[in-house]
Amino acid sequence: MVARLRPTLLVAMALSGCAASDPGGCHAEKGGGACVAEEEEVQLLQKGSRQQDLATSGSTLRSRGDSGPMWQYLQELEDVGEQNPMDEVDTCNMEDPAHMGCPLCQMDGPTFVFPGGKTRCIFTESKPFRFKVIPGDAKKLLLNFQGGGACLTKKTTTPAQNTMCIAHPLDFDVAGIFNRSIPENPYKDWTVLDVFYCSGDMFIGNMTRNYTDNDEPVVQHGYWNAKSAVDWAVEQFPELDSLAVTGSSAGCGGVMFWADYIFKQFEGRVSHKAAICDSLMGFVPEGLLEDVLEEVGQEALCTLPIWPEAIREACYAGQVPLEKLLPEVMAAHPDTAVVAIHGKADPVCLHFYNVLASDRNQGNWTEEQFVMRTNQRLSEWNAHPNFASYLVNDDFHTFLPMPILSTTDTSGIEGTTTNRTLCDTNSSVKCAVSETMCAGNQCCPGVQGLLAGKTFPCPSAQEGFAGCEANLKPTDCLEPPTTLFEWLADLPLHPGSKVTSRCGGTLKVREDWELPGAGTRYCAAGQAGKVFARAA
Repeated sequence: MVARLRPTLLVAMALSGCAASDPGGCHAEKGGGACVAEEEEVQLLQKGSRQQDLATSGSTLRSRGDSGPMWQYLQELEDVGEQNPMDEVDTCNMEDPAHMGCPLCQMDGPTFVFPGGKTRCIFTESKPFRFKVIPGDAKKLLLNFQGGGACLTKKTTTPAQNTMCIAHPLDFDVAGIFNRSIPENPYKDWTVLDVFYCSGDMFIGNMTRNYTDNDEPVVQHGYWNAKSAVDWAVEQFPELDSLAVTGSSAGCGGVMFWADYIFKQFEGRVSHKAAICDSLMGFVPEGLLEDVLEEVGQEALCTLPIWPEAIREACYAGQVPLEKLLPEVMAAHPDTAVVAIHGKADPVCLHFYNVLASDRNQGNWTEEQFVMRTNQRLSEWNAHPNFASYLVNDDFHTFLPMPILSTTDTSGIEGTTTNRTLCDTNSSVKCAVSETMCAGNQCCPGVQGLLAGKTFPCPSAQEGFAGCEANLKPTDCLEPPTTLFEWLADLPLHPGSKVTSRCGGTLKVREDWELPGAGTRYCAAGQAGKVFARAA
């Protein structure tokens, strides 16, 4: 399977804004006007003064010697990053006392913040780490972990041309939820904190590896990179109405590792929050992460303050249970929606797993096996009341930062541009799973593995029909699929609002989709109609 090329859309319209109270020595003038400094006015931001050694050019990017969806995905990210000139963005250096910690209210537009300290990218030749701030509504924060592969082993890290991660900080998050010109974008006026990714460790690295690049040790400090951005956010936003922690691909790993810690840092300071994980199930070959832990030592990873207690105990026991990270977030924050977005047979995730598996002499997965295991993991997460998922019936990797977000619904990445045939109220149609014929306000027979075996409304039943044992419609032929933008618009949930799991494809019960030959286009019936409603 070859990952389809993503159309490049370099649009980053930013709104300026001020912090809610007085972070970094600033305060908002009465009436919400411009920000002013407590001291004499200081020009903090260095417009257009990017020094040559901080510039990202094509000559510094690694050219990949292998082929396949993962390398193609990384090359596309680098291509977008190169086309988006970084020397036209304001900069602020947190190690410079004159910059006063880079307060939000001194930012006139998109700004690169250089935190310094222990932050760094993976290689000695890599450019300095930075995160990006796009000022907007100071009561609403979108904290995003950037994606870009993973360098977990020597083979996936060296030699340079085969690196399976982004090694330089690049500004490629400019489309999708970052495109402020799209009217339906629910985050178009939020303040954005984009944590750039150049450490190859899914934002938890605190380690020097036992192999080198150009005779220099490979150092992964993703933990310190993420911490610098999170610490800045905690200081800059004393009170928030809404907080969304998002991440795509490896950035979804950032959500898994950091969401619980971030939510606890904002405890009592935020009204509505959500964790949104895009295109990562956390599949790695058996024993791989445990080998990394043994190599770098428990002191490097198990002592990090971001771990829930159960994960810390597992770490000291020599285990790294990725599949339990999101459930820990769900359990610790039961009023918070934790959601996953994924394409069916994601070619990049599948390719990445198979590269790692081949290196360990473990068997490769087929597309069908990948989809089955995805649904097995989603079924485990689905046991938590505050989890919901959105599965796209397409083979595509990452949605939140991509131009195709505008056209994606559960039927595919071009779903909103497709002419589809809908039914009329009272049309004679087939019930889900049983394929019994029904029409209008009738009940379909209950099926084990779907809605606890209860009867449910016919796909052509009127909205609001409540004459069955379960009043959720697992399939609906009256309305087009909910678009991904529409689905995201409810997140974070406010009191009295809800989010419903969505999936494009034919419903199958577990005993059928776990059989060989089940294909890749089905939806797991056990997840259909799952609703998480936040109490009013």
